[in-house]
Amino acid sequence: MKTIKGVYALLCLTLLFGSCSREVISSAHRDLPEHGWAITDTVWLTIDVPDTMQHYDVALTLRHTDDYRYQNLWLFVCTQDSSLHFTTDTVMACMADDRGRWLGTRAGRYYTGYVTMGHDIHFPTAGTYTFGIVHGMRDSVITGIADVGVEIKRPQP
Repeated sequence: MKTIKGVYALLCLTLLFGSCSREVISSAHRDLPEHGWAITDTVWLTIDVPDTMQHYDVALTLRHTDDYRYQNLWLFVCTQDSSLHFTTDTVMACMADDRGRWLGTRAGRYYTGYVTMGHDIHFPTAGTYTFGIVHGMRDSVITGIADVGVEIKRPQP
């Protein structure tokens, strides 16, 4: 019986560590108010980029509940580097499939999804990058979005 438990524990550890495919270099997340995210409320996040010689994958992370009413989420993302250079982007996050089933992973009442903003990105300068994120939905306040974040990871080989 001890052998079966040991094999089961080893299998669980292998699956757990095998699912962590890439190293997160830097990340920042912000919880949003339960009463909703207003279109006038910009989420400001800062991350550190340690190396200009490396390339990275950049992703937005979104946590939401069943209270979110839509299949997608439009976001406006402004990025500022340490030399005050700005870039802007419009991002559409698919939150549910055509049948209304939530995408992403579920933990308790929360679903977590990732939206890739770029693969194999080269940051021109090392240092702090600031991301300003505003939702671009038609409602002035949206509910059900619990957390917004930015992650940079090493690209997959």
